[in-house]
Amino acid sequence: MDLDQINKLAENDVVRRLLQSVLARAGDGLDLNRLLDQLQQGGLQQQVQSWIHIAPNREVTGPQVRDALGAANLDAAAKDAGITPEQAAEKLSEVLPELVDRASPSGVLPDATTLQDAMSQVLGGEQREDHPS
Repeated sequence: MDLDQINKLAENDVVRRLLQSVLARAGDGLDLNRLLDQLQQGGLQQQVQSWIHIAPNREVTGPQVRDALGAANLDAAAKDAGITPEQAAEKLSEVLPELVDRASPSGVLPDATTLQDAMSQVLGGEQREDHPS
């Protein structure tokens, strides 16, 4: 996992707040695995798999992200980030493929605990209680 590259993606405060919100809404803590499950269940299986595997990343559009996450979740995440839902969907469509690609450089995501701890470190969230730093 390339934490330096992931840190660069999250340097923008709006992006960081948006990712924190959307990851937290997907599960317990900043859980990228649950977010990816949600996106896949929302119809983005091929796109998500291309981001993980060593292959060209398939593009995803803002409306596809909105449909996969659900309007209520996206609206709440946008509000948390201080942007419109349309801006949030577009920003996520740009950032998520890169984020997942950087989290899985060998074509496999790290185990859930490692991934959640890394997202917490990068995005400034809480560490898991059962896995102190």
